[in-house]
Amino acid sequence: MVFKMKLQHIKEKMTLKEIMDMDPSLEPELFKLGFNACCSKMETLETFANDKKIDVKSALNALNSKIDEVNKISELLEEYDQQ
Repeated sequence: MVFKMKLQHIKEKMTLKEIMDMDPSLEPELFKLGFNACCSKMETLETFANDKKIDVKSALNALNSKIDEVNKISELLEEYDQQ
């Protein structure tokens, strides 16, 4: 079985499209946080957050927590596969 590389943490200057392209599980997380990813894909996380009065630090923490979860699951699956 082939596993994807470890995902890097999200930065404020990344576009919403770049974030969504990292992993499919991030799009619902963006929506939960109030981001409109369908119409603003080329805006940076920081710009969109500022325009919509979304706390960018909280959004980064939530999204990077999801990244950590995805990485942990991938790591566990890889360990299991090697047994």
